Amino acid sequence: MPTYKLCYFDIRGLAEVSRWMFKVAKVDFEDYRLSIAFGTPGDFSTIIRPEFDAAKASGELATSLGKVPYLEVDGTKIGQSKAIERFIARE
Repeated sequence: MPTYKLCYFDIRGLAEVSRWMFKVAKVDFEDYRLSIAFGTPGDFSTIIRPEFDAAKASGELATSLGKVPYLEVDGTKIGQSKAIERFIARE
């Protein structure tokens, strides 16, 4: 059985449907959540996201075009939320 790791910010959003799909199918997965906070509430220019910035700078997000969410399946990364959802549905 493959191992799954879903990476997204610690919020609901683009990865929430994928989380639900895993839960409904009763498939084990690692829900890796990146921290995110606002310096000034409501001001998007003050977002603090150290783990995401470090991963992007190191090239860890290159496969997913520098964005999250991504799903890692046995070491292979799949980017884009709808592509992830289609992959989970087929599995």
